[in-house]
Amino acid sequence: MKAVIMRLRKMFSLAAASDNVTDATSPASEAEIDLTRPVLGVLGGGLLVAAAVWIVHPFLPSVIWSVTISVTLWPLVLRLQKILWGSRHAAVFFTVLAALVIFFLPAALIVSIFARYIGDISHFVASLPSWRIPVAPHWVERIPYVGEKIIMRWEQLRDNGLPSLLQHVLPSPQKILQMFLASAGSLGSLLLEFALTLVAMVFILLRAEVIISLLKRVCAKMGGEKGLNLLTQAETTTRGVALGVTLTAILESLFGWIGLMLAGMPMGSVIAAFMFISCVLQFGGSWVLFSSAAGLYFMGSPTQAVIMAVFAVSVAICDYSLQPFIIRRYVRISVIMIMVGAFGGLSSLGFAGVFLGPTLLLLVKKLICNWAGCTPEPALSAEIAVRSDE
Repeated sequence: MKAVIMRLRKMFSLAAASDNVTDATSPASEAEIDLTRPVLGVLGGGLLVAAAVWIVHPFLPSVIWSVTISVTLWPLVLRLQKILWGSRHAAVFFTVLAALVIFFLPAALIVSIFARYIGDISHFVASLPSWRIPVAPHWVERIPYVGEKIIMRWEQLRDNGLPSLLQHVLPSPQKILQMFLASAGSLGSLLLEFALTLVAMVFILLRAEVIISLLKRVCAKMGGEKGLNLLTQAETTTRGVALGVTLTAILESLFGWIGLMLAGMPMGSVIAAFMFISCVLQFGGSWVLFSSAAGLYFMGSPTQAVIMAVFAVSVAICDYSLQPFIIRRYVRISVIMIMVGAFGGLSSLGFAGVFLGPTLLLLVKKLICNWAGCTPEPALSAEIAVRSDE
């Protein structure tokens, strides 16, 4: 009898121990389940977003371009809506016209100018390897101490035709011409992209309040007040860079075109179009006019060269004053960041990347500074954003 009782006690003790082990391990298993669910949810959501982006990726350039223009011209929509008796449709209509004049008309003019002078451009590119540096002026030899050395170096460069450095750096003329013809052949796709951009821009501006509210909720969920600050920073940076780069390029190229016409420079419209591209890519336009002045001088037109040099100096002053003045009204960003962002954005996102690239770099910089606890810079953007909405 005692042996049976002892066996029953051992059985009950083993059962209790197994229950304790199960109770001890159940919270861990529940924690594992709780940790697995959000991870799977994030992965599933990420796959859905990636699939959606993959489906609409043919339209991404137009969407990015339309978002950039819409953010830039949003204060104009609000002002026009107040003037036009609260009509959003009328305000959007005139804003689209302004976008055509500011952003699309210069691009269309550049394409048409290059297409018009395609024969002259091909002849010019083909003649580059046979170029010779002209004879040095007589007054160079009379410069004290360094005149003879300059003449010797000048003659060495003149004997080499096109400087060997440029021959190694620049692609062949045939390759340059082929690249240009390939870009000119895509004029139809460029026009289609412009049309899609305008349609997307109209939709964004008509539904702007809903989109802004959604973005604010998402940023508040993800980063709280810092997320909302980054959203405001992205808006004002995009607006400042787009207006600063575009308006400076338009004004400088128009001013340079006037100088080229007054100086009688051959293919002045092509040079002005190239000057616009150089300004957008942050190289500035003054070097184009200085090169034109040097060309006019060596072609035997010193008076026209002086006129061109005066315009070149004026454009150089604009390079260092006008664009920083416009951009710094909205955001504090360095010229190096604008240049790097413009190049990287152009190569990866197309023309809209010229404006979006600096914005992304600045946001990454702000995120790193917030994570590292750096001292924030004085914020001009929020004040100006509030002022523009009033």
